[in-house]
Parts: sequence; C-alpha cells; structure tokens
Amino acid sequence: TMKKPHAGFWLATLGLGVCWLLALLTRDRLNGILLAGAALALIFTPAARRKGAALAALGGIGMDGLWSYSGVLHYSGQHGLPLWTIALWIGFGCWWYWLLDLVRAAPWPLAVLGAAVGPFAYAVSWKLDALLPGVSPEFMLLLLAVGWSIYLPAVSWLQWKRRDS
Repeated sequence: TMKKPHAGFWLATLGLGVCWLLALLTRDRLNGILLAGAALALIFTPAARRKGAALAALGGIGMDGLWSYSGVLHYSGQHGLPLWTIALWIGFGCWWYWLLDLVRAAPWPLAVLGAAVGPFAYAVSWKLDALLPGVSPEFMLLLLAVGWSIYLPAVSWLQWKRRDS
C-alpha cells in the first residue's frame, strides 16, 4: 500500500537527484553547499524518521568506505571517501525514510531493487569519471549488487520495527 506523496516529497526527490548530478560533475568544488544541504535535510526530517535516516546514511557511508578502502573502487583524485559522497548519503538517508513512510515495502523487493539500482548509480558515477573500478568492472558491479541487496532491507528494518509496534 502507498500513501499519496505530496509536492514536498517530489521536490525533495528532484533536489536529491540534482545534488547527486552536481556532486558527480563538480566533485569537491561544491562540498560546502552539498554538506549544508545535507545538514538542512537532516534538520527538517521529522524526529520520528531522523534516527532511521541517520542509520541509512551511516550504513551507506560505511558501505562506500568498505568499497573504497578494500580497493573495489576508487573515487577520482581521492584517497578514501570524498565529502560529497558523505553529503549525498545523508540526503539519501533522509529521502529514503520519507519514501518508507509512503510505501510499505517488504525485504525481498527491496533487495531486488537495491541489486538493480545501486550498481546503476555507481555505473553512472564511473561514466562521469567520479569513480574508477579498482577491480574488473563486472566484478565491481556484482559486489555492488550484493552490497545494495543487503543494504536496502537492512537500513529499512527500523522503519518496519516502528510501523509494527
């Protein structure tokens, strides 16, 4: 079942997409703006969703850190995680928990969604030279698919727990 999303949700969705594209195209040149936007997103996230949003952001930052530090991928011109990725994860966490308030999703569909959409985002990032595979591209995308198929259901757990209580 799905609640009807209002204009604010669609505006936030558009904003996250624009920030993602700006981050990929400008990399570190807009870190201050991206981090300020991420902070505002967290501040304006309702208190009931804030813990989940922060957990989703930390999970994503941890996952990207694992990929980067293990050599699966490398961010262009960086050692470790660039600040723009951290800003995007905070924005994504806030957006994701808003989406979970609107859509009742089960773990398996989220795992499939993560396996498809997660690697796609990294493939776009790679094509825009924001990151480079550290292993064969096919192996990188396979690892990303596995990671995202675990990540999305795992970070959604708090929302299911809250909804069922």
